[in-house]
Amino acid sequence: MLKNERWLVGLHILSAFFALFWGALMGPFQTFHRSPAFVAAFPNSTIPIFSYYYQALTAHGVLNALFFTTMFITGISYYVAWRSFDRPLVGIPLAWVAYVLELVGLIAIFVVLLNDPQRSAVLFTFYPPLVAPPLFYIGLVLLVVGSWLGLLVVFLTYSAWRKENKTARIPLAPFGVMANYIMYFLASLGVAVEVLVLLLPASLGLIQNTDPQLSRALFWFFGHPVVYFWLIPAYVSWYTMLPMQSGAKRVFSEPLAKVAFLMLMIFSVPTGIHHMFADPGISSTWKAIHTVFTLMVAVPSFMTAFNIGATLEIAGRNRGGKGLFGWMFTQKWSDPVVAAQLMGMLQFITGGITGLINASAQINTVVHNTSWVPAHFHQTVGGAVALTYIGILYWILPMIRGRALYSKKMALAQVYTWGFGMTMFGHTLGEAGLAGVPRRTLSGLSPYLSEAATYWLNANAISGVILLVSVILLYANIVLTLFASKEPVTEGGYTVTKGDPTTPAILERWGLWIGVAVFLAFLVWTIPFIDAINLTEGFQILRYSPAGPAPLK
Repeated sequence: MLKNERWLVGLHILSAFFALFWGALMGPFQTFHRSPAFVAAFPNSTIPIFSYYYQALTAHGVLNALFFTTMFITGISYYVAWRSFDRPLVGIPLAWVAYVLELVGLIAIFVVLLNDPQRSAVLFTFYPPLVAPPLFYIGLVLLVVGSWLGLLVVFLTYSAWRKENKTARIPLAPFGVMANYIMYFLASLGVAVEVLVLLLPASLGLIQNTDPQLSRALFWFFGHPVVYFWLIPAYVSWYTMLPMQSGAKRVFSEPLAKVAFLMLMIFSVPTGIHHMFADPGISSTWKAIHTVFTLMVAVPSFMTAFNIGATLEIAGRNRGGKGLFGWMFTQKWSDPVVAAQLMGMLQFITGGITGLINASAQINTVVHNTSWVPAHFHQTVGGAVALTYIGILYWILPMIRGRALYSKKMALAQVYTWGFGMTMFGHTLGEAGLAGVPRRTLSGLSPYLSEAATYWLNANAISGVILLVSVILLYANIVLTLFASKEPVTEGGYTVTKGDPTTPAILERWGLWIGVAVFLAFLVWTIPFIDAINLTEGFQILRYSPAGPAPLK
């Protein structure tokens, strides 16, 4: 078992979806608590755990956006390295250590959220001067360290492959995985410094003051690039797995795909200040520079849209599609593996457009700190990323289990309810933001809501019902596949492919591109960090008390 890559990948995937179950389950209940109609209909309703709105909101963000994504990405990265390099993973014992660290971190987060719901409700971004119990930060540290060890396993495997294939081009799938890990490691240094220097010492009582502005800058050094850390594995699936699953065989242009991965690696880190347009202490010059880089990082997404669109057109025409748009209707919309990824792409269109709005300093002032922001975030991550991961689950779970997916019809229903529900969620919550609803706030009892805001929040609760149904279908299928499926696997898995020999060699000079990425990150973040340090001498740490947050005595 401990020497078997299938067990390693399988436990990562299943642990990731275990974290998602609890995080996703809390999402619909948040839409109910924000709905004036729901609150009026059930004024005295208290459901254990869900009655703590901000605790549930914290669990929703941390379990979904951090633990689900990181554990899933680690598992699928192992699978890609193992199958694409067509050799055993190097350092499997190290990979198991990484898994144990991530799992212990997940358990630590569960313990602190359940045992200390008020103090742990610092939300996904865990901004100071509010501080959570030490176990909260320890859980996050274990997750990050585990992911770093997973990164090391992938690069050790690549190094062994390169020694055996000195002149070969890197297959596209591990190329994307490696570019993703390089970007992630660079970005995660920011949150590592924040947690180890500013937050964990404050939580342990070792320091009495902390610096919210510096902490926010360090978080967003990591906070926006991590979105691409979640997104790039979806790109890997769209570029390398979807072409085989849809009938196109190969992506339209592999060199163009590698350019897109490198651009994401290089331009993702110099973007975080667009989350801080309303913050003091950062000059308009640096906000403008980060705006430019944020728009630059949209370019590889447009390149991906062209590349995958051309690939799908080939697949659709191979299946008999005629005319200008006929190829769209001949895709495998009845295959849950393909449909999940196609629905994810449709979600990414709206998520990407709303992201460009957030990236504009002028337009951002209209939507800043409103529910428009989580609407955009959910269409990108809850839509494009989550649906693609679910599509990957539907083809990898049977291979891990050795039995066919229990019900393709149930899976298809789950994909479409998730896609429709998340589309409705994003639209209604975005409209609520334009009507003045603040982000994250428990607004169901708020007296200031306008008629338009009330309408959209009530409609948002309907999307919560649809998504709750989708979550139930997803996990029913997972459990039944694991324990009740009897049919053997009849479809092949991932096909080993070689790198395109026409790819320019310069695209695979990792030292060059890592140097460019580090240089750009240093160039556009150094002055904002210095300004953040000089802005204030620090704030008193706040701890939760029954009367509300109070300074640490």
